[in-house]
Amino acid sequence: MSDKWEDDHYCIACGDKHPWGMHLKFEVKDNVISTKYAFPKEMQGYKDIVHGGMIALLLDETMVNLPWKKIGIPVVSADLKIRLKKPLAVGELVTAKAWFVSEKSRIFIVNGEIRRDRDNELVAEGEAVCVKVQLENLKKNL
Repeated sequence: MSDKWEDDHYCIACGDKHPWGMHLKFEVKDNVISTKYAFPKEMQGYKDIVHGGMIALLLDETMVNLPWKKIGIPVVSADLKIRLKKPLAVGELVTAKAWFVSEKSRIFIVNGEIRRDRDNELVAEGEAVCVKVQLENLKKNL
């Protein structure tokens, strides 16, 4: 393990080197991060419906990328609350967004949502307690 926080571009959600990952690309405007995605059939639960865990992955990844992309601080989710509001069809384009709620010491509270592009309907919403990464603590626990 390295002595610094590194991105080897192999993250299942945003890594461009991951052979079958989501390859998410994020845009930050003001204090909001966003990305667009259409889930392939390989990420379904019931026939032609996106698995709820995949929706949670998209929302989690969007929320933890906000501190990283906006201010260069790597974080991990320590607590994640996801509310799935509507089913999502495989192949349907959505936009995931996240924004800061608060910051205290090593913790960011970030809220997020996923909406269908075709009608702006809310698919999922969530909140993440994001903790700033301290590599020396991470190394002790591996």
